[in-house]
Amino acid sequence: MGSIEMSRSGDSGWIAGGRITALQWSVIKTPPYKIYTYPLYRVSFPYPANWRKVTEERYEGTDGFFQISAISSEGQIDEVCRTEAFHPLRPYGSTPRIVMTHIHYQEACFIFPSDDQPMELRNQAALIVMYPRPVLIQGTFYNYFILWADHQHIVPLARGLTFI
Repeated sequence: MGSIEMSRSGDSGWIAGGRITALQWSVIKTPPYKIYTYPLYRVSFPYPANWRKVTEERYEGTDGFFQISAISSEGQIDEVCRTEAFHPLRPYGSTPRIVMTHIHYQEACFIFPSDDQPMELRNQAALIVMYPRPVLIQGTFYNYFILWADHQHIVPLARGLTFI
């Protein structure tokens, strides 16, 4: 097995003749996050620390928001996603995009808005995830968790989602 020699012998390039000739570290700055945990909905996920609580289920900041709820349905995930995406009030515009996925081995979908989404919805997108087991909330069993967030934050929020 060979070795790599590191050298700061000028600025002639990053790698020359099998040697690293310029070594520079860059710090990737990530915004500070807090952990949102809500036992009633049995979820936890990180969110930007500068967002403030509006209600128990909604947090907002100058650069985005999230809100959570649950869906009681016996339907399959694709049916539940289509029903949400193509609601008669068109909260995601006339041609939202549905992306099927899995979150921690659970069936899920993202709903991304089309360009004609109403402006007052602030680029709202959604994530629907099937609960591992139905969750009892105020006397009703819910099979699906739903997270609404602005388009820029929906995927990062989903990456950190865990069921508790």
